[in-house]
Amino acid sequence: MKNFPYPDNTPTQFSGAKSFVEQHGNEVWIDLCDSVPVGKWFNVRDTAGELESLKMYVKPERYLRAVLKALVCDYNNRADDYEHRPPVEARGSRMGYARV
Repeated sequence: MKNFPYPDNTPTQFSGAKSFVEQHGNEVWIDLCDSVPVGKWFNVRDTAGELESLKMYVKPERYLRAVLKALVCDYNNRADDYEHRPPVEARGSRMGYARV
């Protein structure tokens, strides 16, 4: 993957989210996938604080949410490319929980 996907219709998490996701999304995604069990719901805020790729950020959960929102949106736009299996699912209006 050349750049991490950030579809135009991705909800903006914060100013600079698109740039962050495109530049660091792969690193965050790999870190997340190495850190959480597949199929189990995890607390986004707690997990973001534990990821090496996000430790240097204040409020790391907003960076993780930006990456997850971009993936959800990309899946919604291109489900065929994901063989109709979402890479991530989110729960809660503020994406409090997710699972890969």
